[in-house]
Amino acid sequence: MPMQLPGAPPAIVLALERLKDELTRVAGANLAGLILYGGLARGRYRVGKSDINIVVLLREASATALAAIGPALRAARRSAGVVPMILTPAEVHAAAVVFPTKFLDIQDHHVVLYGDDPFVGLAPPREQIRLRIMQQLHNLTLRLRSRYCAGFDDQGLLAELLTNVARPLAVELAALLRLAGKTVPDDDRSAAIFQLAATTFGVDASALEHLAALRQGQPVADELQSLFAHVLTALERLTQAADQLKEAPR
Repeated sequence: MPMQLPGAPPAIVLALERLKDELTRVAGANLAGLILYGGLARGRYRVGKSDINIVVLLREASATALAAIGPALRAARRSAGVVPMILTPAEVHAAAVVFPTKFLDIQDHHVVLYGDDPFVGLAPPREQIRLRIMQQLHNLTLRLRSRYCAGFDDQGLLAELLTNVARPLAVELAALLRLAGKTVPDDDRSAAIFQLAATTFGVDASALEHLAALRQGQPVADELQSLFAHVLTALERLTQAADQLKEAPR
């Protein structure tokens, strides 16, 4: 039965079917699962822009096992932009504790192409989620500050930097909203998450709205230097909000 992937070009579906067939052939019983996540799993594949993110679940991931699947993954990367994350079933829960916002995002939006679903029942500790959000928000802030110094007068570079920060920020804000007791919109697009986050945490709604528009390739009215400044201010406020959600010691 052909894969059901809404919004996926036929060539991409074909490439994933070919990858699944090849991995089941070369890995055999060692292949526990093949799971799609990211934009394609959300039905938002953008030709020429989106990677295809997959989890390759191996029962054991020795160098020998990796060498066996290497040619198939390399061919899929070249032909369709497939980016694999290779895990064993035993590693999934521990990895979700270390990278909780990423794994919770995958848990919310993934498609099992083959085998087991390792994301059922993931529940990282609340404080681990909060600390990871803070780490990621600090990381985004520090990177943007550094890169702004290098390209503050380069409009193309500023647009690229702001565009690239939109989706990672939306992932962290979705997790932050849940920590604050909010229901993340069923439509988890960046714009919807940003709108709720602006209201909840008292940040500049216009800056986040324009950030989401840039990601969609839409023109924005603000000059990019000004937008950059507003985004940096929003990041500082959001980091403070994450800090304030720390639970009091019992």
